[in-house]
Amino acid sequence: MLRALDDLTDEQAAAPCRLPGWTRAELITHLARNADGIRGMVEAANRGESAAMYPSAEARSAGIAEGRGVRASALRSDLRGAHDRLVEAWEALADGGWEIRGRASADRTMREFVWVRRKEVEIHTVDLDLGLEPSDWPVAFVGPALDEVISTLPDRALVNRPRVDIEYRVVCTDHDRAWRIELHGDHIGVRDDDGAAADGEAIGWGCDIVAWLYGRDPRGGGGIVASGDLAVLRLPTWFPYA
Repeated sequence: MLRALDDLTDEQAAAPCRLPGWTRAELITHLARNADGIRGMVEAANRGESAAMYPSAEARSAGIAEGRGVRASALRSDLRGAHDRLVEAWEALADGGWEIRGRASADRTMREFVWVRRKEVEIHTVDLDLGLEPSDWPVAFVGPALDEVISTLPDRALVNRPRVDIEYRVVCTDHDRAWRIELHGDHIGVRDDDGAAADGEAIGWGCDIVAWLYGRDPRGGGGIVASGDLAVLRLPTWFPYA
């Protein structure tokens, strides 16, 4: 991400990114404040304390809004400094502090927040719309992202999603993985695929499947090959990733 910002102009910073309603400046500022929030939890954990990432939702929104109109050079400096301070806090964290929990959208250990930060950076690098795409994500990110975005699918179900009786298969060709999504009324099941016939199938590279299910596929599933019941392509709509 930092390399992607090397040539950022003031005009590009003020322009919209791929997140609806956000400018690039706001997104970069959000990433800096996200690093600050995690660092605050890590520093608290090093004192044996549990802390929250943000004082409130309002404080989080205010931090993002502060990026409006900020020049590109200041945005680069802000993000790099916030990132460096977070890394320093991680490096200083005592062994016992890694299992202390912090409070954000969900309570997690400091160890788990390392993944949260990486995911935030990888996804928003694509959201910046500066030439980097999901195909640029490293395999070391795509593998765990696949596990997370599919295993947490039941937790993301919209209340008003269609109640259907159907089974889908999602196949990741380059990771040699496949999952079965079972939708039976209110029941939502996710498990490793057993090879049995499915009503619909979605096949793609790992990066395309992650982008599709994260809602970060500008092609709207264009990297996915679907067959059978094509409503399988509506999974990101029924199970949106916030």
